[in-house]
Amino acid sequence: MCAKPDQPSTEGTSFARWGSSFSMKKISFIFVCFIILLFLYFSKIHEWPSVKILLDLQSHTRTAQTHATEGPFVTPYKEMTVEDVMSSLQGNLPTATNFTSFQSSSSARHSVARLEQPRAQFCVGDTLNVLVEMRDYRGRPKAYGGDFILARIHSPKLQASASGDVTDLHNGSYRVHFTLFWPGEVQVSVLLIHPSEAVQVLWRTRKQNYNKIAYTGTFASGSKTETSLCSFRLPKNRPLCEYKDEEQGEYFACVRPPTLPCSSLKTLYSYNTPGPSLTKEETRLLARENIALPIRNNFSAVKVIHCTVTTQRPTEKCVAGMKSPFPSGYFFANRWTSSFCQTSSFLSEDAINSCLMGRRLYFRGDSTVHQYYYYLEKKLTDLKFQGSFGPCLSQLAVDSRRNITVHYMKHFTPWISAHHIPVNGCVYVSRDLEKLELIGDGDGRQDAVVISFGQHFRAFPLEFFIHRLLNLRRAITQLQARSPQTLVMVKLENTRELNSKVLCLSDWYGYMQNMAQRKVFGDLKVALLDAWDITVAANTFAVHPHEIIVSNEVALFLSHLCHHP
Repeated sequence: MCAKPDQPSTEGTSFARWGSSFSMKKISFIFVCFIILLFLYFSKIHEWPSVKILLDLQSHTRTAQTHATEGPFVTPYKEMTVEDVMSSLQGNLPTATNFTSFQSSSSARHSVARLEQPRAQFCVGDTLNVLVEMRDYRGRPKAYGGDFILARIHSPKLQASASGDVTDLHNGSYRVHFTLFWPGEVQVSVLLIHPSEAVQVLWRTRKQNYNKIAYTGTFASGSKTETSLCSFRLPKNRPLCEYKDEEQGEYFACVRPPTLPCSSLKTLYSYNTPGPSLTKEETRLLARENIALPIRNNFSAVKVIHCTVTTQRPTEKCVAGMKSPFPSGYFFANRWTSSFCQTSSFLSEDAINSCLMGRRLYFRGDSTVHQYYYYLEKKLTDLKFQGSFGPCLSQLAVDSRRNITVHYMKHFTPWISAHHIPVNGCVYVSRDLEKLELIGDGDGRQDAVVISFGQHFRAFPLEFFIHRLLNLRRAITQLQARSPQTLVMVKLENTRELNSKVLCLSDWYGYMQNMAQRKVFGDLKVALLDAWDITVAANTFAVHPHEIIVSNEVALFLSHLCHHP
């Protein structure tokens, strides 16, 4: 918490009273001047730190101190606003309500996917184009776009798959581009996740709506416990405990408990509210049986062969700041290969240990990046769990022989969880980055920060998420100014369960949030790990993907950190 409003003020001290005589005033004035000069002298000698790192990571982390600067930090990058990002997303947001009845909405069963320019066989590296023509439940062609469609190619026997790039033609049709990465029989699958009419409902209920999720705050002092309602927006007609970070524009509040102070807030527990009201027809649109339905192909699997002796592979190393195309890679034999940079096989314990020797990894954010921490702790025999402590019960694992440190800390609210989450010491990721001092050595070995959050933001307005991203953008540029060799990676959101509470957690929300992240971080020296592309290719609808997915994502991360296993 950045503000504890009911703590007593400790600013200033009481000075001795002025005496009635002139001599006493003069002596007191000289004494005060002497004290001030003495304080300034020792301040100069000791260079008192203004910020300390939250955790002492044994001998692997040192206390961070603020750098002496002559003025405020000036970013070399263009300043960006929430309005800038929202403007860049306008083409993908619903603009009008076309919904009249369920029967007039897009129907997967009545729609069809056609192969454009069919051939007897295709070459590895060719582009396969598929035209999707949407119809409603009455079989009538749709005249407008906006449907949320995901597409993939796959060869199950080869354990191979890749996602497709869907282009909305805004006339009821969609063109899907696939890159044929491997030889063999290749199948095409197209899913209608949400018809455009459902997307309109999702967008309408998300705009400026902070009330889909509410929180119960537990306040405790000694043996006494009290609870109250907490949220990002609460009416001002009741006494509030307001937890603010005014510099970053962050705000969270709880109704003030009856007797306990605001500073005694210990845990937060989230729960679903009844949510926005929907009509019966709108409710039917968002029912599970009408989500992620397959669209029929009017063609069978395509045959792909090697047409040249050698296969073109990426020649550039994976480095931060590279523009990631879509699709960004593919699976073959359950191993992910990047389509634009050289990925290495960091799947064995020896290869991972070799890469991480002498390094510190900082995972920040939600439970999907927490999976990276757990995977490494399980995979590396000598990486030992040290305990949960410090801010937000952060977790630390250390391999003392190889000098490897792995640290995880979750992001600050919002959280959507069935558990009571401790809030003591929790900070925004942007504030945490200000405290980290990360320095690479002359051999190019560097520390790394991997950040992922978004899943918990899906239930809140998109502007709220973008505001948090922009704070993170500023913090990243400041960190890189201090430590240019530090690798910063942002993990994009992955898909999640289709039976999740759709009005709060739909994958369409995640899709739009990923577009916002690409806009916010696209011009920075930041590596984007496209977990969306990976999980769409794998057809994995799970907020916590299988270890096969996690291991390939970690290998992709390590390919940016160490270019050879």
